[in-house]
Amino acid sequence: MPEALRTRLRHVLESRYAHLRHNLERIVGSRDGAHDALQETWVRLENIGDATTVRNPAAYLLRMAVNVAAHQHRRDDDPVAPEDIDALFHAPDASANPERTASARSDIAAVDLALASLTPRCLAIFVAAKRDGQSNREIAQAMGISARLVEKELHRALQACQQAVGQPAYTRQRGARGI
Repeated sequence: MPEALRTRLRHVLESRYAHLRHNLERIVGSRDGAHDALQETWVRLENIGDATTVRNPAAYLLRMAVNVAAHQHRRDDDPVAPEDIDALFHAPDASANPERTASARSDIAAVDLALASLTPRCLAIFVAAKRDGQSNREIAQAMGISARLVEKELHRALQACQQAVGQPAYTRQRGARGI
C-alpha cells in the first residue's frame, strides 16, 4: 500500500505544484522558501509509513510542506553555539598587521577627539542613535526637541566623525524638486 500512496502523492504534488507553492508561499512568506519546502517534501515522500492514510492528498502535502518549512526555519534560526563564538573571537586575523593596527588606533583616537568636540546635546543624540539604537522620533520625544533637529544634530556628529578619519563628509543630495 505505501508505494501506491507514494505514487498518488507524487502525482498530486506534480500536477498541483503551482497551487501548493502559492498557498505555501503565503504561509512561509517567500517564494524560495516555499519552493525549497516542496522539494524537501518530495524527498520525504519516500519515508511514508505503512499505516499512513490520506483522505485529501493536496491538504496532506500542504501540511507536510508547512512542517518541512517550519523545521527549516528553526534550523536556520538556531543560534550559534557559544564555543563557536569563542572560536571566532580567538581566530587570528589574516589581514591584521602592525601598520593596520596603528592606523585603526589613530582613527579611533581621531573619532574620540571629534566626539569630544561636539556639543553635549549633539553627543547625547549621537550616542542615543548609534549606541542605543533609538529612532530619531524616540530621541526627539525624550529630549523634548523636534525630529528635524535630531536629524541635523546627528548629521553634524556623523560629519565630524567622517572628517576626523579623513573620509569625505556626508552630504545629502537634494531631489529634483528641491526636497
